[in-house]
Amino acid sequence: MSAIRVVVFPDAEGLATGAASLIRERVVGKPDLVMAAPAGRTPRRMYAVLRGLQSRAPVDFTRVSVFSVDELCAPAPAAGYFWQQVRREFLGWAGISEERCHPFAIAADDVDDMCRRYEKLIAERGGFDLVMLGLGPNAHLASNEPGTPFDSVTRPVPLLAETVDYIRTDLTNLESAGGAVSGQAVTLGLATILSAREVVVLVSGSGKRPALARMLEGPVTPAVPASILQTHPCCSVLTDRDARP
Repeated sequence: MSAIRVVVFPDAEGLATGAASLIRERVVGKPDLVMAAPAGRTPRRMYAVLRGLQSRAPVDFTRVSVFSVDELCAPAPAAGYFWQQVRREFLGWAGISEERCHPFAIAADDVDDMCRRYEKLIAERGGFDLVMLGLGPNAHLASNEPGTPFDSVTRPVPLLAETVDYIRTDLTNLESAGGAVSGQAVTLGLATILSAREVVVLVSGSGKRPALARMLEGPVTPAVPASILQTHPCCSVLTDRDARP
């Protein structure tokens, strides 16, 4: 039986508020929190709520270290599509210094070496206290597609055509797409995610219901990358009613 804790909210706004409150609680409890921050439509709502709460009841984010979950490779901008959103909607107003912000260097000459150094940097920061991420329609985590070995670490990966199409729609909705969407990405590995002290997955909308059911109720198998979180000792899913199986 899965040990994943599931918290169901009435709607997407309730989910965003719950996720924002969780981040604030974790930062208050550990001001030097090391986290991986997600991009996308559901996190966008969360970041907006966080910013509103910050204006009314400030929390000190200045000692937090923030890493990427995943990022598209070229022809994405050098700063990255996903990281640009995180920087614009979270890092900018939170006052987190550049020294504590760690995007993927997708313009590096040797991307494999960059990913190895990224793993080393995570370890040097003491490992992740919190990895927050979404759930793909095919139950991928970050950019770990179905079939990814559970012992995978940070690395460049090819994306399935269905994932590229989904990302293209997501970027369009975020008004972030300035060009073509790459079929290549860099991503935290499943083992990297599993090593975090806490993992939180945000799931919103009826389109994610089948993937969430497979994550929570199906067998633990590389065919369903998110199913590995059934083995994590501290994993929560924050979902709205539309996505709950």
